[in-house]
Amino acid sequence: MYACVRCLADAAASVPLVAYRRTERGRQRLYSGRLPDLLQRPSPGATQANLIAQLLAHLNLHGNGYIGKFRNADGRIEQLSMLHPDRVEVELVKGAPRYTVSDAKTGHQTKHGPEDIVHVKAMGTDGLVGLSPIAQCRLAVSLSKGMGEYAEAFIRNGVRPSGILRLPSGNPEQMRFTEDVVLGKHAGAHNAHKIAIVRGDVEWTALSVSAEDAQFVEQRRLSTAEIARIFRIPPWMIGASSGDSMTYSNVEQQALAFVTHSLRPWLVLIEQAVSADPDLCSANQYVEFLLDALLRADSATRADVYTKALDPITGWMSRDEVRRLENLEPEAAQPSVPQPQFNGGLVT
Repeated sequence: MYACVRCLADAAASVPLVAYRRTERGRQRLYSGRLPDLLQRPSPGATQANLIAQLLAHLNLHGNGYIGKFRNADGRIEQLSMLHPDRVEVELVKGAPRYTVSDAKTGHQTKHGPEDIVHVKAMGTDGLVGLSPIAQCRLAVSLSKGMGEYAEAFIRNGVRPSGILRLPSGNPEQMRFTEDVVLGKHAGAHNAHKIAIVRGDVEWTALSVSAEDAQFVEQRRLSTAEIARIFRIPPWMIGASSGDSMTYSNVEQQALAFVTHSLRPWLVLIEQAVSADPDLCSANQYVEFLLDALLRADSATRADVYTKALDPITGWMSRDEVRRLENLEPEAAQPSVPQPQFNGGLVT
């Protein structure tokens, strides 16, 4: 579960969230101003990546993310910080959401409205709060946790011996002596899988893993796949077996599917929640994640696309636009070369 949440949070944190302004000629990216500054440095000691990663973790674990808008004495928003979902209660008052925030130390409660909190909701049924994937899939999660606890107990305190050492009968002292010597040199820690010694002729019998224990190992694999399914994470991204052979081609396609079907729905929720907040975005402003970094194709494919985009007849991009996508500086202005003039067949 931690691997799934971290996979989504790390991926989202690596995607820049930028601000735009709608104009008559299209959109214009904003590099400075109140909104871009808040996105780049939400609060002292925190970056945009910190804010987005924490927001994704809250959404996946609790189904809700609450971004607090902290203002200065003049009422201007100067900080954005996450509020823990466990300390926020939501109710509908006169058609508007009302948030009750409890202080973690004192327990003091304060009332707030949308002017103080940006609420990002996961999929929900009442339109007020989002549903927690963990709570909705508690059976699968508890099954995985129970199997983990059983595995730990099996390894640390397993009662199944690794084998049987049979000694001649009628000599208890020899049995105790052999047990002390063998166990002292060969036994593992925590009394796990030691050697069982019984009376009889000296004989070693190894004990194999039972069918139930072998099935337990398989169930652990299925449980990991079930957790990955809850978060819509490809199993191979969290080190689990996907059951298929992985090649460069299908890994690339699965990576694109992860961005499209696993990550992008969360990013759209964040984009729309922030863009719809009138205190952060004016009527002609909005925010958007730049997914190009995650959707970049290989060098050969990009070169083929750029060749078509730069075609003088059917192309749709300039060389500087291509260089910008490749994080390159614009081309330096080339000095103009005087063109020869023709006058009566003579070159002047």
